[in-house]
Amino acid sequence: MNFFEVQDEARGLSRKLVGLYLLAVGGLVVGVYVVAAVALGVGGVSGEAGVTSPGQFFDPGLFVLVTLGMGVLIGGGTAFRTAQLRKGGAAVAELLGGRRVDPGTRDPKERQLMNVVEEMSIASGVPVPEVFIMDREPGINAFAAGHTLNDAAVAVTRGALDAFTRDELQGVMAHEFSHILNGDMRLNIRLMGLLFGILLLTVVGRGVIRGGMGSGRSRSSSGGGGGAGAVFAVGLALVVLGYLGVLVGRLIQAAVSRQREYLADAAAVEFTRNPDGIANALKRIGAGAHGSRLQDSHAEEASHFFFASGRRKALSGMTATHPPLDRRIRRVQPDWDGSYDVPRVTKASRREQKAKGAPRRDPIRDLMEGRESGAAGGLPGAVILGGILASAGTLGPGQVAVAQRILGELPDGIRHQVRTPEGALGAVVGLVLAGVEKPEGAGAGTSPAEVVGRRLGNRVVRGSGDVSSWAASAPRELRLPLLELALPGLRGLPAERARALRDTLAELLEQGKGRTVDPFLFALYHLVRRNLPAEVEGEPGRRRGGGKGLDRLLEPSAILLSLLAYAGGRSSEAAANAFEAGARKLPGGAARVGLTGAGDLGLGMVDASLSALELAAPAAKRGFLEAAAAVVESDGQVGAEEAELLRALGEALEVPLPPLEVTGEGGADG
Repeated sequence: MNFFEVQDEARGLSRKLVGLYLLAVGGLVVGVYVVAAVALGVGGVSGEAGVTSPGQFFDPGLFVLVTLGMGVLIGGGTAFRTAQLRKGGAAVAELLGGRRVDPGTRDPKERQLMNVVEEMSIASGVPVPEVFIMDREPGINAFAAGHTLNDAAVAVTRGALDAFTRDELQGVMAHEFSHILNGDMRLNIRLMGLLFGILLLTVVGRGVIRGGMGSGRSRSSSGGGGGAGAVFAVGLALVVLGYLGVLVGRLIQAAVSRQREYLADAAAVEFTRNPDGIANALKRIGAGAHGSRLQDSHAEEASHFFFASGRRKALSGMTATHPPLDRRIRRVQPDWDGSYDVPRVTKASRREQKAKGAPRRDPIRDLMEGRESGAAGGLPGAVILGGILASAGTLGPGQVAVAQRILGELPDGIRHQVRTPEGALGAVVGLVLAGVEKPEGAGAGTSPAEVVGRRLGNRVVRGSGDVSSWAASAPRELRLPLLELALPGLRGLPAERARALRDTLAELLEQGKGRTVDPFLFALYHLVRRNLPAEVEGEPGRRRGGGKGLDRLLEPSAILLSLLAYAGGRSSEAAANAFEAGARKLPGGAARVGLTGAGDLGLGMVDASLSALELAAPAAKRGFLEAAAAVVESDGQVGAEEAELLRALGEALEVPLPPLEVTGEGGADG
């Protein structure tokens, strides 16, 4: 399956989930009504035969009252939990007792975790998520959570961090990134909110029981107590109904989760080309004293998030959110002998394996129905011409190697700098100062460095110097990865500093009025704005999709295709040809849109166009990206500017693109 297919499947599952949830709530409404009707004696007994007719048993007023009450209780509970998780993955991690890992940590195990997450992010085109450790959990487990790519978080338990080798950690993180790419995160958070709403019915029932017992004790001293017994019975019935609702929810939760786990395991093997990594991680769970169990009180409602089951034990196989460990292991290691013992990895054994040079087995490849990735020539694993859109959201076997090479070419000092909020701010400013044009001649205007000093302080100007000097001569394809590494640090900026950075970037880019906005600087401006702290005024915490068709978004599509057409310094004729290649992919073809002049492509126009496309329906986003890929591929080569801009457009539309193989300096005139 490709990215768009698994996303469609996740949306279909989400619709089914809501439908099943409404049916479950309807059944609970009927059950609570029956309890209330019996408790209140609705209908009584009529006729000599002592039979109550169905019509007499139904009280419309009571039914409406019960329906409204249940709606407020369950709907309110769902809304409360959903609002509590509105910040995305970080909110889920904190709810489960997670501690955010400082990007600049010097702890060896935490640093290894951060390195693996950074590799996965660059390899897959996903913004670097926030990373958490659940220090109080000795069990071996992990999860990914979030509403969108920009608010995603990954977390591991202390037991996992202490137990895993790097290969095992990489396999588990590849599994979790598959959940991010496959749209499972949003589905899981929605399911968590729905289950919490149903669970509140049992909470109310317990409250009724406690109230009935308290009143019963007071009445027993005065010789009464029959009413207390009725209250107790009502409370008990509510608890039973609540648990039945929760059981139905667990069945839904399990049905949604199990098959997605097999898919994520398979994707992880293809991503890393190492079935031993994830297989050994699963074996460590089987051999561990605590297994994968979590101790946090919220683990039960979040059990579908985890790499392995976080529950002590499911009631039955039907309510298990994860397939059995042995089945998962045999999927990736068909010749597994059934032992959960994992050989201890030493430096000597690593050297021996490397000396043998034996290729890693990949028995699960047949499970991945039609996934294709990799490249011939150039950088191994980088996406090549003709496969740009097909690479969206893929976990190709060579992409991790590309990410490792990219990270290895970034200077250590700069990589260390971007791990703190102020260091990340300085790095972003350095990238901008290396790319903006300086005013020419006396009195030509305020210099970019003066703009930065006025808004952010001269210390930031000085702190940007190393990055600015490096970016001026470094290969262009390294700039976007450095920016991606800086994004987690920016999320830690105080709101005031974040707003100042946003306004500084806007002013610097607006100085270029009358010139086409630089593709990389626009990509930087866009990515920074969408990764600033959620409380920054005017910046939504997360984006919401829309339902507009591409035929209603032709004008903004044409503007962005025009920007792509001019990227890389194409001549007017070459830009027109590239634009036409993309426009033919739009509804109605090239006859309905025209190339926007280079001088008219200012920051405001381009950013407004991108904001409009963010409200497109999924099919419309795919259609636009098909057109954008056609523009890039029109001249038979991919320039660094085109690659930067196309990946930024994909990120805006929540379609992650892995590193693209740069085959030229930009658009060619021929």
